Amino acid sequence: MHDDPHRYRIVPGGSAPVGWAIERDGKIWRTGPRLEVLGAWLDAYLAGASSYDADDIAKVIERRPRPSYEERMAVFNATGRILGLSRG
Repeated sequence: MHDDPHRYRIVPGGSAPVGWAIERDGKIWRTGPRLEVLGAWLDAYLAGASSYDADDIAKVIERRPRPSYEERMAVFNATGRILGLSRG
């Protein structure tokens, strides 16, 4: 692990808040328009990835389409499975 995860926060950024920022020790460290991309980068970095590898992981997440409503709600399903979709 690179650092203590308690040193980091993801906060709204921009004047209108239209973006997000990773704050480390009270200073803006990295910014981006999508929360899930910054979160993926920070998760990878804190898990031990280099910043270059964390960039690659975040790029993959950035290219994915946004999750559907059903995908977002799957975490609230007792089984964790997406309802209404079959694996045919």
